[in-house]
Amino acid sequence: MSFWITICGLFFGLLLIIEELIYFSWNRYVYGPNLERKMKRKKRIKWLLALFKRKAPAEIHETNQKESPM
Repeated sequence: MSFWITICGLFFGLLLIIEELIYFSWNRYVYGPNLERKMKRKKRIKWLLALFKRKAPAEIHETNQKESPM
């Protein structure tokens, strides 16, 4: 009995996924792609990459010359 309940549940879940894909595809066809969301996503990715990008250490030039008395 639990076998048939599982099969019916999986079939129902598959139908829900297919329905949502059709809904998403239709909205994209009718309204076009969401360019604002795409730009926000690119901005966030660039920001995260810049955040984790390693900063180059500052080079400090030291001179090992002794001052000569005049």
